Order: sequence, then C-alpha cells, then structure tokens
Amino acid sequence: MNILYLCVGSLSSNGIFYMLKTCFPNDEITLANIQDNTTELLKNKFDIIILDCESIVTYINTLIGMFSASDTPVLALAVDKSLLRKLHNELPGLHGMINRNGNTDFLIKAISVIAEGGYCYSWNIFDYSNISCNGLSEDMYEKAGLTRREREILQFCLAGETNKSISLRLSRSEKTISAHKSNILRKLGMKGWQLKAP
Repeated sequence: MNILYLCVGSLSSNGIFYMLKTCFPNDEITLANIQDNTTELLKNKFDIIILDCESIVTYINTLIGMFSASDTPVLALAVDKSLLRKLHNELPGLHGMINRNGNTDFLIKAISVIAEGGYCYSWNIFDYSNISCNGLSEDMYEKAGLTRREREILQFCLAGETNKSISLRLSRSEKTISAHKSNILRKLGMKGWQLKAP
C-alpha cells in the first residue's frame, strides 16, 4: 500500500508517522508537510491520503483546492468534528474522519477499510441538517457495497425505526434485520449508535 501522510510537522504528527511506519512496515509511507507546496506530490499514485487536521485551518482552502482533482480516498484525523461539515461538502475524496487522539487499532482498521474503498467516521455524519442519508450519493452506496435491501434498512434506521418496526414493514424477522444492520455497519465502518436517528 502507498500512503501519503500530510501534516503540519509537529511533534505529535511525527509520533503518528512513526506509528504508521511501525504498523505498516512493508508499505510505502510518505510524510509531507502541509506548509510546503505538495501539489506535485499529489500527482503520484497513492492508495490513501491521511490528512492530519491539526492546525490546518489556515491551509484548509488551499488543501481543498489541491484535493479537488484527486480521486485518492482521504482519511482526515481531527480532534473534534468541527471540520466535518466543510470537509464532507468540499472534499470529494473524503472517505472518513476519525478522532486523532483515538485508539491506534481503530486508526489501523480505518486505513484498511478506506484503502479497500469503504468509509469510516468517529462521528455521526448525519448530525448535520445538510448531510442526511438522502444526501449520500449512489456512488457511496455502491463503493460500500450496500445492497438495495441494506439501503432501505439504513433509511429506516436513520428515521428512528426499531428492528421490530422494520421487521413488520418488510415482513422479515428481527434477526434478519439485525443481520442486515451488522452488514451495514461493517460496510460503512460505522458504530451501532450511528444508525440511530439524530
């Protein structure tokens, strides 16, 4: 796997880079500083770009411009979800945003999920009024591999329906609905609470 880790070059960023090198010893990992002109670097083929959102506010518009032509999936590392709306709306390659200070195992799993075409978020992307399940593109569903039935169940979950009410609507057992929900969570890299209505 070819990974680009784009950061501001702080001590904590260096720690994350070292951790990436340790966890992916057989992979190519490139470290680049956001403050440098990395436009040429983005012409290289990467399997995933990890964007460290520490101190990126002053560079955000430049980064969005740089990534607008890239089809490489992006995983953003952030301390909180304050940038989620902007990145989700303006960064077409965003496949996930996870807590920068979170668990190392979760970061490794998120990288694997996104590198395989999936999506992974630490925060509920449906919290925002302009980001709803209806706003998810067919491309996102397709890349995640959601079936028509899983899409339908996802819509019901996000509308606040319980397993019992979904099973009655679709004439399926609650056990079947639960199995579909497990598949949805796995494919989207979500956690159970994220399937509940905000």
